Amino acid sequence: MSFGSDEVNFLVYRYLQESGFVHSAYTFGIESHISQSNINGALVPPAALLSIVQKGLQYTEAEISIGEDGSERVIESLSLIDAVMPDVVESRKQAAAKSHQIKNEPSNTVNGEEGPNALSMSCDDHSKSLFVMS
Repeated sequence: MSFGSDEVNFLVYRYLQESGFVHSAYTFGIESHISQSNINGALVPPAALLSIVQKGLQYTEAEISIGEDGSERVIESLSLIDAVMPDVVESRKQAAAKSHQIKNEPSNTVNGEEGPNALSMSCDDHSKSLFVMS
């Protein structure tokens, strides 16, 4: 994958136009020499910059939500600013891994049954195991 500053500049220029920042788009276009680029603007779809930024955010969320072992973890959505901050991304990865690890540990085990529904009862020197179906 490669891209040049002309491509990025064109997407920013187009974003400014589409967002109603006509004067800013004009000034940016002059300063970045948009008219001298070889980009055919008719081929670039509307909201292209937003689309590519959104895909990048989804990719970052996927990196966080897929564990080292390939398992999926539920995470909260990232803000765009959080997604570009390496320390925030890393702390989210660690929190998701820790949360996933806690959820996968059985809370009770009785007669081979695991999970929160396995209960153990004892009374009068007799022990009984009870599995509650929900």
